Amino acid sequence: MGRNILALDTSTSACSVACWMSNKVVAEDYVDLGRGHAEALVPMIASVMREASIDYSQLDAVAVTLGPGTFTGLRIGLSAARGLALAISKPMVGVTSLEAIAHATRFSQRSVLAILDARRGQFYAQSFNSELQPVTSPSVVQAANIQSLVPASPFVVVGTGAVIARPFLMRSSFSREDVIFDSSVGSPQATVVAKIASVRKPVESRFLKPLYLRSPDVTFPKE
Repeated sequence: MGRNILALDTSTSACSVACWMSNKVVAEDYVDLGRGHAEALVPMIASVMREASIDYSQLDAVAVTLGPGTFTGLRIGLSAARGLALAISKPMVGVTSLEAIAHATRFSQRSVLAILDARRGQFYAQSFNSELQPVTSPSVVQAANIQSLVPASPFVVVGTGAVIARPFLMRSSFSREDVIFDSSVGSPQATVVAKIASVRKPVESRFLKPLYLRSPDVTFPKE
């Protein structure tokens, strides 16, 4: 019998919640709202749990994306997931936002280059082999240097940064058969986070840390 998992993602402009039971997603909610994750997340969680007809005590774990992503979004998602896990005395599963979008591609038997738009002319990016195992570590790179993370051909490019990265990638000698841009995959989705978490060993909440990769885009006042 599969585990019951509540999965959350607020790592980008989207807010996403999903419940995994009996080896499948039974309820989900996704909205690309730009801002307002803190206000939207709790009602979305409650709605998904009602739709799944499951009590919080029946969950086996709470899964959440750890980053990279927006500073505020990551704090909101991880804080909510950690607070819920502690309240119901359940362990957690962490999934990076880059592996979440890599696992969402519809093209199999290809390496994957997962790219999120980090703004400031930068990308959050990571390469995966055709079995979706990491080839490189999650990193922040200048747009002009994205070619340095290109995996073995043939490969597929996914994520919110894929369109922006296209002209930089196509400056290389790739043929149209070497690279595919999967437009169906943008922001991470909790449905994919839940699926990954279903086969991953949960840990205590204190072991999960946000993956920021760079300093926040805001400057805090000095004390």
